[in-house]
Amino acid sequence: MSHPPARELRTILLPTDFSDTGADAQEMAVRLAQRLGARLVCLHVVEPAKADADAEIEAQRVAEEERRAEHALARLAHGLHLREVPVEVRSAVGDPHAEIVRVAEREHADFVVIGTHGRGGLTRAILGSVAEQVVRHAPCPVLTVRPGTAAGTARRPAPADRG
Repeated sequence: MSHPPARELRTILLPTDFSDTGADAQEMAVRLAQRLGARLVCLHVVEPAKADADAEIEAQRVAEEERRAEHALARLAHGLHLREVPVEVRSAVGDPHAEIVRVAEREHADFVVIGTHGRGGLTRAILGSVAEQVVRHAPCPVLTVRPGTAAGTARRPAPADRG
């Protein structure tokens, strides 16, 4: 029985909030891009102005976050160019999971690599999870990377995790 040819992965979307928890996801995405010869699209989403807050203060906050994101994305792109990874940067203002899904569709992403904050239980139930929503709604496969995961090594389940 012959198998159909594997789908080429040409575009990897890396949503980032520039936190330490996303460092492993970034490294994983970079290694995948290098190995596959794929383009890496780095995305940062700024939360929109809060409706129940002072409009002028919120507009200033959003503008300042957009400026910071622009500089951080430029630094990230420069570092990735040095690692010979084709990279493009994008930023958006909106609901993070919705913007990530929208950009994945628009960029025809073949894969999304996203870090998780490792929250569980009640915190996750109350706050929800951007990564979980991306997994549910993305138009392509999503790799979630937990904090503290050494990039390039698989997490082996503990004896209690094995079924």
